[in-house]
Amino acid sequence: MKRSIQLLLTFSFAILITNQLNAQAFQQGNKNIDVGIGFAAYGTKFTTTNTVNNVETSSSETDGAASTIFPISFEYGITDKIGLGVDLTISNYFIDEEDKDTISNVNAFDFGIRSNYHLLNSDKNDLMIGVGLGFSGMNWEAEPIAGQFIDSYSGSGIYWTVGVTDRIFFSEHIGILFNVAYRGYFYSALETKLTAEGEAFFEAANVDFTQEIDWTFSGFTVGTGLAVKF
Repeated sequence: MKRSIQLLLTFSFAILITNQLNAQAFQQGNKNIDVGIGFAAYGTKFTTTNTVNNVETSSSETDGAASTIFPISFEYGITDKIGLGVDLTISNYFIDEEDKDTISNVNAFDFGIRSNYHLLNSDKNDLMIGVGLGFSGMNWEAEPIAGQFIDSYSGSGIYWTVGVTDRIFFSEHIGILFNVAYRGYFYSALETKLTAEGEAFFEAANVDFTQEIDWTFSGFTVGTGLAVKF
């Protein structure tokens, strides 16, 4: 009788452990898609380099920037603890009220790779830390007004990110996520496009003018969204 009870307890414990493993919110072979919305706030350094008839001058200033962000990510479970994936992020930057007469919009598109380590992996909760690295394209457009010499700035750079995400599942496949991260951008030599008025002015003045922008961002992002698991 005693031996039967021991076997029953052992069998019950084995079933419990198996159920717990099967109930993990993240497992090897899982495919996760996260679609979100968030807010970002950065400290920035803006360096302008003007070249006039082969004479180069530079100036720098610091400022702040903020944006809404729309991230989409895919992750595949390499093990029960480690996932690899890709990120896509669209950023739309806020324009100060005093700049709306001259700036039309500022936006960026990011694409990169990500690795996540899953710290807490219970039945419905998947808490992870992640690091990412990738490329970013930036576009800054001016309002088409008289006297505006600069039409746009555009170019590419790199970004990096490190953050914490918590997925909370309501069912086997659908859940909600919360994320906080620290993110940095390095844009080098953004190209300046002159307006037709600007080109005509420098041509009439017989001036060879070019301008490049180096832009550095770093700051925090917070967001939420929909988590889907297959």
